Amino acid sequence: MTERNDRRADDGARLRSLSLGELLSVDLPVRDYILDPLMKQGESMMLWAAPGVGKTMVGLSIALAASGGGKFLGWKAPRPFRVLYIDGEMALHDLKDRLVVLKDAVEGLDADAAVKNLRLLVRSHQDPNAPFPDIADKDGQDVVFSRARGMKADLVILDNFSVLAGVDDENDAAAMQPVLTFLLRMKQAGIATVLIHHSNKNGESYRGSSKIATTFEVIVGLKQNNGVASRHSAAFDLAFTKFRGVRNDTIVETTAWLEKDAKDVLRWRWKESEDAELKRVVMLVQSCQYPRDADIAEALNVSTGKLSKLKNTAIARKLITAADWKRCVDAARASKEGIDFDPIEDTEETNSDF
Repeated sequence: MTERNDRRADDGARLRSLSLGELLSVDLPVRDYILDPLMKQGESMMLWAAPGVGKTMVGLSIALAASGGGKFLGWKAPRPFRVLYIDGEMALHDLKDRLVVLKDAVEGLDADAAVKNLRLLVRSHQDPNAPFPDIADKDGQDVVFSRARGMKADLVILDNFSVLAGVDDENDAAAMQPVLTFLLRMKQAGIATVLIHHSNKNGESYRGSSKIATTFEVIVGLKQNNGVASRHSAAFDLAFTKFRGVRNDTIVETTAWLEKDAKDVLRWRWKESEDAELKRVVMLVQSCQYPRDADIAEALNVSTGKLSKLKNTAIARKLITAADWKRCVDAARASKEGIDFDPIEDTEETNSDF
């Protein structure tokens, strides 16, 4: 017991603290974006989805974009970074096939840079008797940490939690603590991490205890998009359930898919999802700044016909009532014309005024 107490005292003595003055005066290095504005150096992200939705395709695309200075779904790597991709279950042949397809799908990719900067540690590539690192175990964590530090990795992608972490019960908060500790250790070393994980049974969130979410700056969920899945090899709706950074127009709910271009090459395509678009429509209407539906359409940069469809859908989904839509438009018109307007008295519903 005395030996353990002495070791704890030694560990405590190694901890560094600093005064407010020291913190304010210290010259901290600038952290680059690995993918702007998705994540910076030293940050961590969880990417979750149900099986078959496309989480590995997204993980590999992030790895390629980061290692080759490319752009994925509007998120741009300002320069090539060193990336370590750890895969716990996929056959090496399948991994190779996907990377061959995706190197053309990622916009602006410097393939030569990616070849130099992206390394893969794949379970199926190992001798069957060789132990593969378990990120819930201290020895396994040390292996990953040592590999990452040895290659001076800026980003480590872990695909996926269920096969890389030997956790008996993912719903047990205490059982998740070793993985959380490992992710924080990577953050202390300035190494960014992406943890790929499965969704829960209803597909509405990630699987397991909410405790693991505490360390992530970004949590992204992918859901199957049935509207385009039949036409494309990968299609999903992407939504941010957590984002601590500075948002721009790329940090929105997005529908993304792989599509062949005129040269029969697969490319990533994306657009704002219908849910995000509807929320933006309702927000603009409720601002009571637009005296005509045509003005709302202009603010959204859509045709009046498209706005009419969005309006009908928003009303059908009960995001806004037709009466509230009209009251907001009438209030904007009255304000523009300098007329007093009582929205409570004006309850009659009329057609939109395109």
